[in-house]
Amino acid sequence: MRSTKNMYGNPAFGALRAIMIGAVTGAAICAALLGALALLFVSAGHIPQGMISPLIIALSVFSSFAAGFVCARISRKMGLIYGALSGLFLFALFLVSGLIASHEALSVTAGIRMIVMTLSGALGGAFGVSRKSKIK
Repeated sequence: MRSTKNMYGNPAFGALRAIMIGAVTGAAICAALLGALALLFVSAGHIPQGMISPLIIALSVFSSFAAGFVCARISRKMGLIYGALSGLFLFALFLVSGLIASHEALSVTAGIRMIVMTLSGALGGAFGVSRKSKIK
């Protein structure tokens, strides 16, 4: 007799689903914030070149934190690990899109960004799991 268990009952699928949804949410947040910053820079007229790279890193960290938070809220367990994996997956999305767009080799900045995004995703996951739900 065949099992009536569907793919949603598989814990690995649930973890992968939470990680993917978290990373896509982080990417959407990053895209929205990048759009807002682009609008701000266009309206300002003058863009200080030294300010662009730190702002991009800050947006990456914030979006990774949000990805880890959303991932942990969906999974409701293992926030540090799932959040870190969500941040790492978001970094991979950013890295692949950046390599496709720029056709340049990897730099030391990419390694630093990977570490920072993974840690901020883990932190977001820890906050997401420990946050109490308002629904009773």
